[in-house]
Amino acid sequence: MTGKTLKAQAGAADESQELIELLARQMPIVLGAVLVVAPTAAYVHGLRLGPSALAWNWLIAAIVLAALRGLFVVAYWRLRSMTPLWIWRTGFTLGSLASGSLFGWFGWVVTGSGDAPLMLFIIMMLVGLTAGSVASLSADRLVYAAFALSAMGPVVARFALADDETSRWMALLGLVFLVTHLGYSMLQNRTMRDLIRLRNQEKAFSHELAEARDRAERSNSEKTRFLLAAGHDLRQPLYAIRLLLDSLGNDGKDLRAERIASIGESVNAISDLLERMLEAARASSKGYEPRLAPVELATVFRQVGVEFAVEAANKSLDLCFVGTSRWALGEPTLLTQILRNFVGNAVRYTERGRVLVGVRLRGDKLELQVWDTGPGIAEEDLTRIFEPFHQLANPGRQAGRGHGLGLTIARSMAELIAGIVTVRSWPGQGSMFAITLPAAAALPHIEVMAKIRVFETPARPAAGRLLLVEDHAPARDILRELLAGWGYTVVTSAEAGQALADLDAGGALPDVIVSDLRLPGAMDGLDLIRAIRARAGFPIPALLVTADPAAPKPEENILELQKPVGAHDLREKLDEAFQLSRSAHAPENP
Repeated sequence: MTGKTLKAQAGAADESQELIELLARQMPIVLGAVLVVAPTAAYVHGLRLGPSALAWNWLIAAIVLAALRGLFVVAYWRLRSMTPLWIWRTGFTLGSLASGSLFGWFGWVVTGSGDAPLMLFIIMMLVGLTAGSVASLSADRLVYAAFALSAMGPVVARFALADDETSRWMALLGLVFLVTHLGYSMLQNRTMRDLIRLRNQEKAFSHELAEARDRAERSNSEKTRFLLAAGHDLRQPLYAIRLLLDSLGNDGKDLRAERIASIGESVNAISDLLERMLEAARASSKGYEPRLAPVELATVFRQVGVEFAVEAANKSLDLCFVGTSRWALGEPTLLTQILRNFVGNAVRYTERGRVLVGVRLRGDKLELQVWDTGPGIAEEDLTRIFEPFHQLANPGRQAGRGHGLGLTIARSMAELIAGIVTVRSWPGQGSMFAITLPAAAALPHIEVMAKIRVFETPARPAAGRLLLVEDHAPARDILRELLAGWGYTVVTSAEAGQALADLDAGGALPDVIVSDLRLPGAMDGLDLIRAIRARAGFPIPALLVTADPAAPKPEENILELQKPVGAHDLREKLDEAFQLSRSAHAPENP
């Protein structure tokens, strides 16, 4: 049974409950009418036919029945929450049937008496009760039908059985009247149901609106806290850099070297925080769509294991990756980053014992688990650990112990690849972080080897002509000196239009392009690379430097380097760009 079916059934049950409650609310009006009409009918019967034990017994029975029905209503209001709905519906139906039968029997007796004024009074009484009950009893169609048929049925039958034609026409008229009011009852019931549904929908919409408002307020609060924490973490190393720069002029040579090293550490701290923030932005970017494909988990395990082996060994931790031949459906880079966050936290916060990484099969899904013997997490903190900049074990916000963004990024990345992040913890004993992904069939061996070869470290190519496009003058000057020091002949430009104009004016095609993504003018760095390649007729090696979360299309063989850029990373990416272009068989530049 689907969730939609269950929700519909629950809605129908709530609707029936409200209709029975409405019927119970209106029942005092029905009973009040009985207590007025019944004595009047008995009195008129006595006036026309004289004192009669039959009429008085009938009146006593009507009053007793009304009292019992009143007690039933009282019981409903007290016991409705602990009694099945069908019992109350059955009770209201039987009470209505008994009351209608009592009035119907009285009408049968009176219409057989031959007293015309009394017969007219009884017919008017029954017609009034039947018509008036449409509004009161139509909350449940069965309850109204039970009363109307039992009250009018005997009188209609009495006239139908008479010998004269007038009586038979009276029977036909009474039948038409009865059917008409049964139809009115159905329409009234439908109207009541529609009103209840509209009211429930309004309540649901109001509830959803309130939840959306609360989510928006929480989101704004989290963003404010995020920016405040980020501002604090960025301000500290910048403050240190400012002081160090101010002190350089008064320091000796050796002390100056120490100051420069300290500046480098502060810059690394800023760079690390910015990288984390960019990862978070990339993970939450609506324009970023990962390409899901089978991922060999053993390869991911090896990569993450190598990264944290030294740190774990320095703390005498047993970092163990359980061997697996499983493949999961995901995106290799994002999945590796998620596992890197889990393992990094486990190694960072575990002082003794072990960190165990493995895979468990859950039906048609795989659960990648990271177990540790660390301090554990209290139950009230399990949801808060995924909030940005929230660190349980770092209240002083020491930069060397992270920034509290890893789990936030991991959860966002998991959502991008349809993964589910779960966490279990036992305070004082350890924790388990996991991501669940669909299992996938292994790729053919030849495809695996092709993927592995992409990450082989290429031989460093001979330096050649390099086009550098960067609109920020200080960064452009520093990069030109750095690249020239590596042996490149560097041609610089501040914008895409200028670079293309120089080429069109007879400039030589570059051997490699390094361009910022965001450039002044109509063209960005990606457009520039495409334009130069179109002029060359082959894919010139290209490197796009950017702080934008939206990455270029990977099939274009345009490598991406996220700002801030270090010299080592830049040199490696340049080597990789040349390696990717070797298969293009590019002609020599004129």
